[in-house]
Amino acid sequence: MSTTVLTVLSGVLASSAEVVRELPMPPILFGLIAFALLMSGLALTWAFRGTAQKWAREGDDVAHPFHGTHPGNIKHN
Repeated sequence: MSTTVLTVLSGVLASSAEVVRELPMPPILFGLIAFALLMSGLALTWAFRGTAQKWAREGDDVAHPFHGTHPGNIKHN
């Protein structure tokens, strides 16, 4: 009986192994698209460098760790 079960199982496994799913594009293009997306994210991040200094208030010459948003840095006039 075990020979029959093994024969049937090997036939089922062999027939299911033949199913091949083709990729919609060559594998290298997946890597190139991922690289392009990462570089776009880097460019977007790089575009906003120094934004905190551009929007700094008058008299904020010293760089504070929270850019003046921390409750301990509130200046009362």
